[in-house]
Amino acid sequence: MSEGNTPYSTPGGSPVERFAEGTAAHTVPQGESPERLGWIWKIVNALLFLGVTVMLLSVGAQVLTRYLGVSLTWTEELTRLVFQSMMFLGMAAGFRTVAHPRVALLVARGPTWVKKASAHVYAVVGAAFFIVLMGMAWRLVMQQINSGESTPSLGVNMYLISIVLLGSAALALLAHIQTVYFSKEMRRAIEEGEITA
Repeated sequence: MSEGNTPYSTPGGSPVERFAEGTAAHTVPQGESPERLGWIWKIVNALLFLGVTVMLLSVGAQVLTRYLGVSLTWTEELTRLVFQSMMFLGMAAGFRTVAHPRVALLVARGPTWVKKASAHVYAVVGAAFFIVLMGMAWRLVMQQINSGESTPSLGVNMYLISIVLLGSAALALLAHIQTVYFSKEMRRAIEEGEITA
């Protein structure tokens, strides 16, 4: 065995290095550098990871305490609130990688002009949807602030959850525009009608 090799080492680096490369290959579009995604998406990814962790701990505590004959009422509410927030953030993350359902048959089988126009139609329709969603979320936040609505067990002000929806809609709009106009690989996927997820 040569120096530096262990029984567990393989060509191409350590298992940790290969895992990191494989993970990056699945989260960053091919041909794109991770730095182009920016600090915003690193924060979104960290919040999604934190959300999954909190949900696992909350559900685990709920199962354990019910097994012991005691019920922690706040765990169910916490799980629901975190799940809602993760859905909204997941929406933004999904649009960042074009990992969402869309009609691709016409684009994939259509003439070249349909493929070229599809990216712009995709951008306009998506931007309009997220702008409307942001307006509705803003109205909901204001209504919840004015009414003082809060959750029964935790006493969390409901506008905090709606702010997550508002921020996620803004992030999804950013991701939507980024994928069409600033990512060559994602734009190609849209124009070819590829399903990326």
